[in-house]
Amino acid sequence: MAAIVAPSYSASFALSAGKMVSSLKKLGFSSVQEVAYGAGICAREYKKYFYQVSRKQPIISTACPAVVQLVEKYFPQLLDCLAPIDSPMLIQAKIIKRVYPDYKIVFIGPCLSKKNESIDPNTSGYVDAVITFKQLEQWYNQEEMEWQQLSEEPWENPQPDIARTFPISGGLLKTSGINEDIASMEIVVVEGARHCIEVLRAIDSGEFTPRFVDMLVCEGCVMGPGMVSEKPSVVRSQLVFNTVKNNNNLPPNEEFLQKIKELTFQRTFKAKPIVKKEFTDEQVWQTLRETGKLSARDLVNCSACGYDTCWEKAVACLQGMAEKEMCLPFLLSQVPALTNSLMDMSNKLMLSMESINFSTLTLKGSTSKMNVRNQHLEGLIKETNTIAKDTLELANKVLDMVSQYQCPTNQDTGETTTLSPDLEEIKKIAAETKLQSEQATNAFADIASVLNSLREDSVMILEQEKAIKVVTNSLEQIVATYDQLLNIGSAMANIGRNYV
Repeated sequence: MAAIVAPSYSASFALSAGKMVSSLKKLGFSSVQEVAYGAGICAREYKKYFYQVSRKQPIISTACPAVVQLVEKYFPQLLDCLAPIDSPMLIQAKIIKRVYPDYKIVFIGPCLSKKNESIDPNTSGYVDAVITFKQLEQWYNQEEMEWQQLSEEPWENPQPDIARTFPISGGLLKTSGINEDIASMEIVVVEGARHCIEVLRAIDSGEFTPRFVDMLVCEGCVMGPGMVSEKPSVVRSQLVFNTVKNNNNLPPNEEFLQKIKELTFQRTFKAKPIVKKEFTDEQVWQTLRETGKLSARDLVNCSACGYDTCWEKAVACLQGMAEKEMCLPFLLSQVPALTNSLMDMSNKLMLSMESINFSTLTLKGSTSKMNVRNQHLEGLIKETNTIAKDTLELANKVLDMVSQYQCPTNQDTGETTTLSPDLEEIKKIAAETKLQSEQATNAFADIASVLNSLREDSVMILEQEKAIKVVTNSLEQIVATYDQLLNIGSAMANIGRNYV
């Protein structure tokens, strides 16, 4: 089994190249190679295609499988613009299949779309599995890798040099040596899903006619969703640059070079158009009304949801591609009602607790048999009381975080102000509340058990049981309301992070 590792590994793991290789061999891989070697070949193919093939249409790079899917599904009319060249992953996999035909090949990198590329009918049969750097990190943790005991081992491919910069912004142009006048707008680098869509629309309409577009859905592969690092883009790019002169490779093998000499690295594409259902204006307005937008004046078009306009987002909801909770103004409008609901339930909860405490004191004068049980019951009630208060505190904490969030203003009216809740803090509170909910469930079960044993001994138990039920219901409502707040807070944090 062979592992082919994306060159962005150096921006994801604090490992030397040698230890990266040895760690993967320790996991069971027989051969470990750099996709950067395939990237170098890929770059040469692009240079040859750019300078030797005469064409009137723009060339759109196809190293990013997400771009390929975007064109195949949403811009099939631009299929002829796609460069018919394999991605670095496919090139490296083809090389290994030629040298080691019986090997299974696993790609390791930051890209989720590689999973689709590995099974696409036009590109399948070379890569047997795809795992992200995040999944690799989990694997390392499960195996409790002892890093200090690892040796330094070489990559089993020739030196790729500058091709290691392929995953950074403009890496394809740097590696290929396509050095036309970029200022002329004939050669452009486009990054980010929204910008890719904008450029594809402009090419389709004829408003933009570049010669070559280096297009990536992420801001360079170093910013892919499967990366482990939280470092900014420039730092990740610097870490990749630092590996360019690393000479941790086996020397070129003549037999190896001869075997791969006759390989071709061309590919084809297939239109997979997504047929969009059409909706009436009334259907769209009905969806808009569900998020409090009753007239054209309410369409703030803040773009916090990721769509340019409220109308586009409503259509996406009808298509099943978006949810109404993605609307930030709508989320914020829910906070006051949830606040009032939380305060009301809090008051009811406190009254019920007082009722339980009173009935518990009354029962203390009963028989010794009941006293023992009542002591147990009293302890359980105190525990439940503590859980209730803790749950309320957590709910109020999230409420405070959510309430501080400011909605972006209309993009046409002025500056935008956003204050995003801390997503990590919200996740931490979520974990605490889950524990509180589990403890509450256990406490309720214990209380019910004691009450059942006392049911026949005292009529007073019935009153106490009623109060306990009120408390149970109140706590369940509080936890449900808290979950709503948590969802709102998480949504706001994600919206804020993407918006800014």
